Amino acid sequence: MDFERINGPDGLEIRVPSDESYRTCAECGGDCEPDPAVCADGFGVRIAWICPRHGLQTIADPFEDLR
Repeated sequence: MDFERINGPDGLEIRVPSDESYRTCAECGGDCEPDPAVCADGFGVRIAWICPRHGLQTIADPFEDLR
């Protein structure tokens, strides 16, 4: 899978899939907003993509290709 690289806080590089379907709402086809606050102990960082009308659509692991 190809990843888009985004400069994050403190110089951290964040990677998200370059295929932007992960950020499209399955119900309305609208653009979802990222919420980087989703994380769980032992699972690292996750970015949730949330449609303002339909809620959570995708959760992406920006470091998936590093494991």
